[in-house]
Amino acid sequence: MKFLLYTTTYGKSGSIQLNRPGFWVPALLVLSILVGLSASLGYLAGGGSDKLAATDTSRVDEAEWQQALAEQKQELQRARDAAQNDLNALAVRLGQMQAQMLRVEALGQRLKKMSRLGKSEFDFDQLPAQGGPADPASDEALSSRDFMQALDELAAQINDRERQLEVLEEVVSNRELKDAVSPAGQPIVKGWLSSYYGKRTDPFHGRREMHKGIDFAGKMGSDVVATAAGVVTWAGKRYGYGQLVEINHGNGYASRYGHCKEILVKVGDKVEPGQKIALMGSSGRSTGPHVHYEVLKNGRQINPTKYIRASR
Repeated sequence: MKFLLYTTTYGKSGSIQLNRPGFWVPALLVLSILVGLSASLGYLAGGGSDKLAATDTSRVDEAEWQQALAEQKQELQRARDAAQNDLNALAVRLGQMQAQMLRVEALGQRLKKMSRLGKSEFDFDQLPAQGGPADPASDEALSSRDFMQALDELAAQINDRERQLEVLEEVVSNRELKDAVSPAGQPIVKGWLSSYYGKRTDPFHGRREMHKGIDFAGKMGSDVVATAAGVVTWAGKRYGYGQLVEINHGNGYASRYGHCKEILVKVGDKVEPGQKIALMGSSGRSTGPHVHYEVLKNGRQINPTKYIRASR
């Protein structure tokens, strides 16, 4: 193949012969260079796009990690808040149980005193004695749910024991009150029994008559004491009794202390068992210093012998 070339520079024409090696070898070389350069540029262009894509992907991954980390922080804070709330609730429950235990301990101390238990027999200041061999098969950690259940059961037991102790205290108090208002023991501190309850020969006229009390002789001016708790309903002279003290003990019981030298209480006074109420004398229908002691049940004199023997 032959190309004709025209130029106006020099006003001449020329030609190129393509089938000559001197032409197509350089041309092929130039073409190869151009193709390689194009391929290199395409590769570089493709590699830049991949790097850009990789950069965008890493940015997306970083954002996702940041979001996941923020969510974990929020979850951790919620867990901490829940744990703190549980701890606060547990502290409140523990305070309530401690208050209940203080009431139970106070009730126990009162019952211990009322029942006259010795310190070595029942001591609230010491922990209850416990013991026994360990069971290796029961070595199991206590879960929070089990712990709360144990607290609930313990609180229920404390409430139950408190109610039982209150009932027991009421029973013991009523028993003590009954004992306190029931005549028991002798109406004197020093002296002797000089005349029994029942039929006897009257010392003034010698006839058989009913003696509705018991006489306790002693030293003039010695102490006369109440045999039970109650309220003074008479304190003064009374026919046949001389200077008389009468005490109402409730439950239908009353007691009388006659022939006193001096009365130390007045009507309306509250007296306790063993309290001094008068001084022994020989006032009224009497042959010497003594106390005429009567016990009345629903207004009628009864034999006070069994109450004297029931000395506390």
